[in-house]
Amino acid sequence: MKALKLKIYQNMCNYRKEGSFRYIETYPLPTPSMIRGMIHNVLGLKEYKPLLISIQGESQGIITNLQRVYKFDRDPKSRPENPYRVIIGESEKTATHGIMFLDLHLNINLIIHISFEHENGSLLEELLKKLQSDIVIIGRNEDFALIEHIKIVDVEESQDVTYTKYNMYVKEENINKSTSQFIRYRLPFWYYEVSSPKDNRVFSFVDVYYVGKETEVMNIMYDSEGDIVCFIHGNKE
Repeated sequence: MKALKLKIYQNMCNYRKEGSFRYIETYPLPTPSMIRGMIHNVLGLKEYKPLLISIQGESQGIITNLQRVYKFDRDPKSRPENPYRVIIGESEKTATHGIMFLDLHLNINLIIHISFEHENGSLLEELLKKLQSDIVIIGRNEDFALIEHIKIVDVEESQDVTYTKYNMYVKEENINKSTSQFIRYRLPFWYYEVSSPKDNRVFSFVDVYYVGKETEVMNIMYDSEGDIVCFIHGNKE
């Protein structure tokens, strides 16, 4: 099968854990939903395209930053105690400020493999061209990503037992749980369409196992450049 392979560098970034406020925690690697969102945004897709994603990488560590944040709130009548008045568009809003702590990966390198389950060839070629010219963001809006290597590669299944080169999300069948050290995550992959900005997103989640580098893995795949691949998918029923 064909896959688009990306080697990505980010100097400081946060892959926010949902439900973390005031102290914004980060996942060890971007979630499938972040990669899926980046892909759909770059391609300008308006509907979900089933895809497979493999995510691995390593940072130099995590630092904690202190930031001042501003929250733009409701109209002045409903929040008269808010200290600021701002004009957004044609309406007046109130605003408040505060502080929050934020975990940031320092100098992270990622290897991402992407494969569409349908229309694989044409969409991969289009994505390749778009990523070579568009600005890529993974994580927060300010988390720009530098693509250091991009190529369409062949990916083949293997029954070999090998060891990870980087930290990686894998599936249950890829590890020996009796001997491996891992963290189990339930990660967002895609969300149902919402009819209004006031509606909350309802995500579909996938179960993965996060393992460190030099962890024994099996039933994996290899790309034509010798890197291992473990595809995660989040198909709609």
